[in-house]
Amino acid sequence: MTDLSERYGRRATPRWVWPLVAVLGISVGVAWAAWVAWDDVPPYQAEVFGYEVESDELTSITVNVYRSEDDLPLECEVYAQAENKAVVGETIIEVPADPRHTRVRADIVTEQRATTATLRACEPA
Repeated sequence: MTDLSERYGRRATPRWVWPLVAVLGISVGVAWAAWVAWDDVPPYQAEVFGYEVESDELTSITVNVYRSEDDLPLECEVYAQAENKAVVGETIIEVPADPRHTRVRADIVTEQRATTATLRACEPA
């Protein structure tokens, strides 16, 4: 009988090394991605709750605002669009600093009938 290690050679590294390296690499990648995603969260968020086209000259919009800080007043810019996607009206909503979670409503005066109302951005006042 011949020794198989002499005939075929020995493995330089054990079989468990590469799966361990893969698991460690994936773990580090997931931890880094979570850290980056968590780091970029602003202290406020806003979303359109709803809108209503009142007439050819008026559209109302309701915006929900969520904040992690009590004393952060915001200004939210909203606009109305016509069927051809043209902006037909816009306004700025001033959101008071308190309470943390609030719903604000605003009227947008339009130059022609709108089909939708959208939130462009919110920024600290």
